[in-house]
Amino acid sequence: MKKIILLVIMSFLFSLIGCTTHCLSRISDKLNPSELYSAYNVNPVDLSSRSKCKKVPSVKIVNTEIRTEDFEALINPPWTCMVNPQNTIYNIIAYLNDGFEKSNIKVTDSSTKIIQIKMIDLKSIAGLWSFGSYCKLSIDIPEIGLTKTYESHDNAMLGYTAAAYAIHSVTRQIIDDPEVQNYILCQ
Repeated sequence: MKKIILLVIMSFLFSLIGCTTHCLSRISDKLNPSELYSAYNVNPVDLSSRSKCKKVPSVKIVNTEIRTEDFEALINPPWTCMVNPQNTIYNIIAYLNDGFEKSNIKVTDSSTKIIQIKMIDLKSIAGLWSFGSYCKLSIDIPEIGLTKTYESHDNAMLGYTAAAYAIHSVTRQIIDDPEVQNYILCQ
């Protein structure tokens, strides 16, 4: 009987302690363009056909996120997952670059069209049957003095997938934004 009581107490104490892990790689694994574009029924438009630029329209996406300390991005008590904001933005930029390429916008470091991006927040929280996720990013285009934020709430059965869904939605908002398009397409 004492062993059972001790086991129950130990189980209770372990549930209070919880476990913290890094989850950026798991979120990045879910940022699969072909799966997400299909799930959201996204058919990228050929933006280059509207370009008034002298050269092929191009863009350079720059990570301006300076935070390198981990923060809690996924909460599923008693477990939590941490991400590094600067590294997360590098993964988001890779996904965003793919989206621009799908719209026939060349992504290159030599482009004079520069968009700076940083993360404001990324959070997934366990609900009763699914995870709710929130992503908020900020872009700056110094050349035209444009600063904008984009945000999305999304849900999925898994926290990593919910985060990827929210990231996908925000990157599509950036690509589909008329002000961003006009800047890249020289209009």
